[in-house]
Amino acid sequence: MTRKRCCIIRRSYYPAESHLRRNAETLVEAGYDVDVVCLRGPGEPAREVVDGVAVYRLPVRARRGGLPLYLAEYGGFFLLAAATVAWLHLRHPYAVVEADSMPDALAFAGLVPRLAGARLILYLFESMPELWAQKQGVPMTHWMARLLRWQERASCAAADAVICCHEMARNVLVQHSVPEHKVTAVLNVPDERMFHRGLRTREHSGHVLRLVQHGTITENYGIQVVLEALRRLGPRHRVHFDIVGQGEYRPALEALARRLGVEEQVEFHGFVTRERLLELLAQADIGLVPMLFEYQSPNKMFEFVALGVPVIASDRQTFRQHFGDDEVLYFRTGDAADLARAIAWAIGHPPEMRERAERAWERYQEYRWQVMKERYLGVYDLLVGQAGRQVA
Repeated sequence: MTRKRCCIIRRSYYPAESHLRRNAETLVEAGYDVDVVCLRGPGEPAREVVDGVAVYRLPVRARRGGLPLYLAEYGGFFLLAAATVAWLHLRHPYAVVEADSMPDALAFAGLVPRLAGARLILYLFESMPELWAQKQGVPMTHWMARLLRWQERASCAAADAVICCHEMARNVLVQHSVPEHKVTAVLNVPDERMFHRGLRTREHSGHVLRLVQHGTITENYGIQVVLEALRRLGPRHRVHFDIVGQGEYRPALEALARRLGVEEQVEFHGFVTRERLLELLAQADIGLVPMLFEYQSPNKMFEFVALGVPVIASDRQTFRQHFGDDEVLYFRTGDAADLARAIAWAIGHPPEMRERAERAWERYQEYRWQVMKERYLGVYDLLVGQAGRQVA
């Protein structure tokens, strides 16, 4: 049987990013030959095959800094990705090219295959205009927000199909003139082959409450709110906080932990292997999702729920559209005092937290990857059918 060829472009690392790996391996299992064009980390080869996925790593690394540095890095990755994808397509034509934000304009890196007959998917992991405006504290009428909206609109217009991470994002896209039939919401849930309740190894003993938070360490993830909540809890509550991941905000958080006098309760793990990450998450008593902004995918929450870990999360509409008060313990977004109250309540009510986790897991069965992957593969299959050909 002829296998279809596709390519995913993502300004990230492979196989370190679990969601990128999940999508690529899902396509391989569905009968696609998959190339991934991505960043190259220290010590990584420029090209290798990982579990059936051909990985092409570009000599660019993700860096955080001012606008000039962002533009230089984004621009460098865009140009190298566009050239690489064009070269790969000319050698062995693709049926579908998928460009994953951020930035949205990465869709244009797939323009050569698109003009040559391939179909183009834009996968929006973030709502850039809304996220930027909320982070900067400015209205959507700000000129930069309008520019990002124009970029989003142009990128969606260039694509044959658009995938976003939740219904709120889909509604916003439709409100801003992206055709409704073109947009599919595929929740960014974990692959249950890796994230499942069988990994759970402990339940709260009543001695030390283990909290955990994972992902890129940025200000909008709200870790600083957790540190302030630990200070408010004081020594009468024995709490240990594991922070898994790396990012430019880590030095500031380490300094804040020392200033607040909670450094003995906090452990920064940095980047860890996938196996170690799953171990840390599964051993936690509480999973924290204290994100500060709307329109961010609740993928961290989904990972905790899939593992059976009780969740305390900031009160965001993006989260509440999936889980209610009887499934997740919410606190007022950005409010350290209210988070401290929620943690103290969880310490005193382990059975109730386990019941919440159980109800959340039952709800999660509507969202799990075995359900979502049918939507994801459906977009690919539809586009291949529209192309009217299969490309070896």
